[in-house]
Amino acid sequence: MKKTIFALVALAVLLAAPALRAADQPRPDAMKFGYVDFNRALNETEEGKTAKSTLKAEFNERQQKLDIVQNELKKMKEDLDKQRLILSQDALKAKEDEYRNKFMELQQKLGTFKQEMAQKEAAMTAGLLEKLKGIVKDLGSKNSYTMILEKSQDVVLYAPTINDLTDEVIKICNSTPKAKSK
Repeated sequence: MKKTIFALVALAVLLAAPALRAADQPRPDAMKFGYVDFNRALNETEEGKTAKSTLKAEFNERQQKLDIVQNELKKMKEDLDKQRLILSQDALKAKEDEYRNKFMELQQKLGTFKQEMAQKEAAMTAGLLEKLKGIVKDLGSKNSYTMILEKSQDVVLYAPTINDLTDEVIKICNSTPKAKSK
């Protein structure tokens, strides 16, 4: 009985040995994965830097206008607090209403400003994003990648940096003609 069990174990080891050796060696049909950080690529490509600079200039210009209104509101509030004891109830109520209306107007302007800036950023980067996607698709096809994932959206929880293709995508993007904005 012991000889039979020993013979079966020996046979199993002999049959499994080639499969175990094959598992240690890369197969030609093995899967190949990479990832790209599009946020970094958008910020580090020449086109992305130009778009960011343009947006920042516009942001600063509009922010200055909003700062002026904010300072006016602050002065209005200070004046209201100083005059609170000497104004009649009607005059006080009128000044408080005026202050409240200007404050709500400023809040609306801030909301509109943020929304417009987000839309402009999306519009300015849409063409570049499409260009980057095309570069990634070409890179994946040329280098036989099974899949290339997007890192900045937390799709990739872990990957060795050797699989990070972002630098290569930025290099290719900077060496090709500028993308058209949508």
